[in-house]
Amino acid sequence: MVMKLTRRAWMASALTAVALATTACSPAASDQDADTSIPAATEAGAGMDELAALDAEELIAALERAPLDERREDLMASVQPDRVVLTTANGQAEIPIPEGQHYLSIAPFVTSTHECYYHSLTTCTGELGGAEIALRIVDDQTGEVYIDQTAPLEDNGFTGVWLPTDITATVTVTSDHGTGHTQIATGDDALTCLTSLQLT
Repeated sequence: MVMKLTRRAWMASALTAVALATTACSPAASDQDADTSIPAATEAGAGMDELAALDAEELIAALERAPLDERREDLMASVQPDRVVLTTANGQAEIPIPEGQHYLSIAPFVTSTHECYYHSLTTCTGELGGAEIALRIVDDQTGEVYIDQTAPLEDNGFTGVWLPTDITATVTVTSDHGTGHTQIATGDDALTCLTSLQLT
């Protein structure tokens, strides 16, 4: 069970927008039980106060699962190891990631991918949206199985998971397109967007 912390949000300086633009994905050529009835605050026209009223898990779940044709064009949302950075024409805000947790969004691919480090919940797309995959994530040191599930990728081609911080683990994805493996780490400065896992 992911621990939720008290929500806090604050307006950031315009410099954050520059940093966001250089770290979030460009368009490409979880907890599964999270409440996704909240996207009212993620719909076009919702103000920054409404967005910042959601905690990180609620916000990420709502935006990650939004169909591509319903995504907000006026919003950038970058998932960094310790916070989600939101940017609209009306300003910016930051929502903290729960302490001890790390969000990782995974987009396996067959032929086409894009470079990514901090996942953009509004612009990142992978090539296998809707494909059924089996996902397994195992701790490299202890052998603990963090994730072992079968589910379709979201419309954006990603699936998101919450992991403990400060671990190294092996991610395995299997689908009708093949199987792929890669090692990941979590914690400070770790990536939140995995787009290098190729299925063969």
